[in-house]
This record gives sequence, structure tokens and C-alpha cells, in this order.
Amino acid sequence: MPDVPILEIRDLRTYFHTEHGTAKAVDGVSFSLSRGRTLAVVGESGCGKTVTSLSILKLIPMPPGEIVSGQILLEGRDLVPLSPKEMQPVRGGQAAMIFQEPATSLNPVFTIGEQIGEAIRIHRKLPKSQERSEVIRLLTEVRMSEPERRIDQYPHELSGGMKQRAMIAMALSCNPKLIIADEPTTALDVTIQARILELLRQMREKHGTAVLLITHDLGVVAETADDVVVMYAGRVVEQGDVRSIFARPLHPYTVGLFKSLPRVDRSEERLQEIPGNVPSPTKFPNGCRFRTRCPWAVAKCAEDPPLVEIEPGHKSACWFAADLAAGKDVNFVHHATPGLAAQGSSAGGVV
Repeated sequence: MPDVPILEIRDLRTYFHTEHGTAKAVDGVSFSLSRGRTLAVVGESGCGKTVTSLSILKLIPMPPGEIVSGQILLEGRDLVPLSPKEMQPVRGGQAAMIFQEPATSLNPVFTIGEQIGEAIRIHRKLPKSQERSEVIRLLTEVRMSEPERRIDQYPHELSGGMKQRAMIAMALSCNPKLIIADEPTTALDVTIQARILELLRQMREKHGTAVLLITHDLGVVAETADDVVVMYAGRVVEQGDVRSIFARPLHPYTVGLFKSLPRVDRSEERLQEIPGNVPSPTKFPNGCRFRTRCPWAVAKCAEDPPLVEIEPGHKSACWFAADLAAGKDVNFVHHATPGLAAQGSSAGGVV
């Protein structure tokens, strides 16, 4: 019998109803994540990465937000129809989230020990006498310096890296099967960033936890991910294992992301860029949503390209994916369709 994925998202649509119209922040997203693997969801700000992650734990503010349709299966159980009360044991107990900014995610009026201990009391029902020793054990596991002292400190007394370690300890406190890490290394220096990523890797290997990593940093993806989902304008435009995506991207948007990265192996006067901006989620263009910025855009791109398997395990939603697979290059220096990038490319929307 095949192994059931820890997480499976099927045709998820999360919309926000605003005075400017309906923002289709997540519009038909599907992917799965297996035990012990890390799936990275990448894309520019405004592509729907964070909304996807918040939808999984049903943390979308309603109203104005709404999960319009689709399924979110956690070990085969659909979370979408669950009530707030039914979701309580899921959050923290079965799936936990490491938020983007620990300084604003931790409560400033409670100590680190009190906040980690609360999750243990609610989900694991440990007696008060064992709570403190368990919190110290968790802080030790995430390599917090002087855990016996840190447990009684408040968030403002800790550095950024320490706060993030406390958030990871909180996420691990109930042995969840799924950890969602939303930009876990934002605002951390490169040394602390490397330590946090190594810590997440060790936790995954030790506990067999599945990790959903939300990031825009392709260097982090290369270092930590097994599989990659590339999102643009609320949709998945490419997905596959990390080696395939990095060796041969099969969507012009993914190609543009790689071409915009600085390279240490060659000298360039100017970095290449993807022209224009991510369109507003209330004003997505018809057809391929990247076509207003794409150097290969033609009349056929006004038709919606399906997400199809181009190579084994490697999918792309582009009419030219087969050409990219054949080795044809996409040039982001000279736009192939002058003026097209300026059409319908107002910035903004939900991240």
C-alpha cells in the first residue's frame, strides 16, 4: 500500500473579498508533501506563498478571507470543513508553524518558558511538575545557550536567533508531523541563518517531520529542500525535485528568478531582471498570468496553460516548456514582445 502523504493540497482556492474586488490570492493550488521531506514554496512577494501556508492551519481572517474550495488533507483528513474547535488539537499538536518574524510572534509579557509550556499543557497534558524540565529539554535540543536561564527570560531579552530557536522549540514541543516554516531566516545574519537551517534539517532527520518551507531565497532552497513548488500570481507554475528545478527550469518565470541571482563564477555589470511587477490579485490577466512579463509571450498565451508533466516528476504550466526542456534559452535582457510587460502589471496584493 503506498505511503499516504503527510500533507496533500488539492485545487485550493483562498480569496479575499475587498472593496476593490475579489483578490484571488490562492487560485487552484495543488501539491503534496511526504514524511521526512522538505518542500520549498518559492516566488516573489505577492505570489500567494504565505496565504497558502496560513490556509493549511485555517489562520486566514474571515472575513475578508475565505477558503472558497479545495481540500487540505493532513494524513488523509480534510481540514477545510473543520470547525474552529475541531482545529484546536490540529494546530500545534499535528501541524505547527514557525512564523516569519519571531519578534512579533512571541508574546512580550510572558517568558519564553511560559509560552512553550502552554503548548505542552494544552496538547500533551503533562503535569505542572514535569513542564519546566520538558521546556529546558526542548531549549537544549534546539541548542539554546544556557537553557536554565533563558527559560525565565522575556522575548526582549533574547537576540533574533534566540527568539527563532524558541519558536522552533515551541513548534517541536508536541512532536507534530508537519512543520510550516514561513521565511524562518528573515532578518537574521548569515551565520545565524545557517545555524537555523541546520537545526531544521536535524529536527527533520531525527523526528521524521515533514517541513513546508516558505521562502524567496533560492540559496536556502538549494541547501535545504528536497522538492520545490514555484508559485506565481496565486498559482503553481512549476514543480519538481530540487535537482531538476535547479539544473533545468522549465518555466520562463523560474528561469527569470535564476537569471536575477548574482553569480560568483562570472562578472556582470548589471544583474538581469524580470520586467514589471506581480499583477494585483484583483486584476490578474486572462490566460497565463506571467504573460504580461514574459519574453516569449505570444497570442496563444492568452489561453490558460495547464500544469503538465514535461519530464518524469517535473511539471510546468507553460506552452513553451517543451522548448525549454530541449535546451532553448529565454533571454530576459531584450523583451521579445515590446510593451507587453506594461499591460496589467500593477503591483500589490496579498503575500
